[in-house]
Amino acid sequence: MNKRLLSASSLSAAGANERGFSMTKTLFWLMLVGFALWYGALVGQAHYTNWKVQDLFDSLPEKMGDASEAAIRARLPQLFNVMYLSPSDLPPEFQDNLVIRREGSMLEVSSSYTVVIWPLGPVQAVDEEGSYDPEQLEGMDIVRDKLRTDIEFAPYAISK
Repeated sequence: MNKRLLSASSLSAAGANERGFSMTKTLFWLMLVGFALWYGALVGQAHYTNWKVQDLFDSLPEKMGDASEAAIRARLPQLFNVMYLSPSDLPPEFQDNLVIRREGSMLEVSSSYTVVIWPLGPVQAVDEEGSYDPEQLEGMDIVRDKLRTDIEFAPYAISK
């Protein structure tokens, strides 16, 4: 009988050293993987949008090679719609930097813009102009600023 109790107690002591399922570790890894997927989706969407813009720019010299600059500018909203791009997909900086240049039979189309990715949302402590000083941030705004990613794009195409 003692042998049986001794073996049961030794099994109980041995089980205390074994590692098993940990809810905390599982939630940590799920949150880490989930954040990485979320961030990857945000970055992927920005690059996918730029890819569609670049594809559109590449097709302009071939499809509208003889059109004037004004005609191309007037037609761009329709072409963006065909590529499933809405005006909100691109920042206003895109239209401000859009250059369509024609010299003889050569057509050159370019633009540049920056996409700001805020995985946890934008900084809350901004002034009237929408800017902020990173040295004066507090709390979650510090983390939001550290996770901010600026990606610069410059789609360009020229006729052959």
